[in-house]
Amino acid sequence: MDNLSLANVKWSQQIHSRFEVLRLKNFYKRKPPEDHDPWQPHRLNFHALILFTHGQGTHSVDFIDYSVKAGTLIHICANQIHHFGHFQELDAFMVVFLPAALPSNVLGLSTSISGTLSWSTIQYIWPSVTFLKPEQAHLLQQHIELLETHQQINFSQQPAAQYLLCSIISLASQMAVESEKHPLDKTIDPKFLEFVELLERSFEFSRNVKWYAEQINCSPKTLYRICLTTVGKSAKAITNERVIIEAQRRLLGGNITVKEVGYSLGFAETTNFVKFFRRLSGQNPDEFRMKSRP
Repeated sequence: MDNLSLANVKWSQQIHSRFEVLRLKNFYKRKPPEDHDPWQPHRLNFHALILFTHGQGTHSVDFIDYSVKAGTLIHICANQIHHFGHFQELDAFMVVFLPAALPSNVLGLSTSISGTLSWSTIQYIWPSVTFLKPEQAHLLQQHIELLETHQQINFSQQPAAQYLLCSIISLASQMAVESEKHPLDKTIDPKFLEFVELLERSFEFSRNVKWYAEQINCSPKTLYRICLTTVGKSAKAITNERVIIEAQRRLLGGNITVKEVGYSLGFAETTNFVKFFRRLSGQNPDEFRMKSRP
């Protein structure tokens, strides 16, 4: 692997099911993977759920370092970038899974938008990091241990294992969404889901909130209110954050130039992209790349 490139980790063909349960202490003892270094930034092509059960340390998700300890729940969507911290005393359960392992309505999101809600939209609802209460962490760990037992006795492809996986993901998402930092005590407005679903398809060529509002048949003011009520951010902030995260990901994608990254995200002029990047991240694209590349 080019040591200047971001590793893209694909689902291993050696895993004969659509999910796997791992323990971090055993993961440390494994022979390092050939396609990536777990302790350097890498992009997953599948989803991961990490429940820390012992110790303290850090974990990075999309270039943000989070402090973790027993009871911390990390959720990583496909295409997000993450890496482990160097803290040997940490232990955790890790559940990795393909989107195809779960039904589209597993999170129980009530929506009237047309088509299936994509898993890429889930990251707007389900926070990357949640600090669970002891009783919540214990309950979730019990479910994961039961799924691990099914895996050990080679029942991982049986319907019971699939139902257990659904239960774990539903339980984890409910705990995260209802946590104190992300209170959502009422049904999510379908317009918000329409907006972020459209944003996932369109952020490369549009950062115009008025355009997004028109596409989902509401006013920019209404969209602003909906986003603020749902996640505490304006539609403009959500749009800019999506673009800057993608810019950061692409800047680590090999020998691509800053100009090419900017152009791929709808910036005709490199100077405008650099200004946008500096305003949102506090540093120039080249500075970010030098600090973040493996």
